[in-house]
Amino acid sequence: MDGFVRHQMEGVSVDIQVVPAQPSGYAARFRVSGEPGDEANWPIVHVARGPFASEQQAEEAAKSAALQHILEQGGAA
Repeated sequence: MDGFVRHQMEGVSVDIQVVPAQPSGYAARFRVSGEPGDEANWPIVHVARGPFASEQQAEEAAKSAALQHILEQGGAA
């Protein structure tokens, strides 16, 4: 397990990870399964703007950023 939690958005698998930020708060990153440019075992990872006051805020921001990214890329293939 690499710390990412899988979600389904617009028919696409999205993995989100929330981590502590320095000096305080939380940061979140996400990766989109099957994204162009991915290499085997080395997916592209995107970072949601932060830091955030809570883990829940960080996760919601990552979900929102991932959804926007998916929609910009044309949604599910």
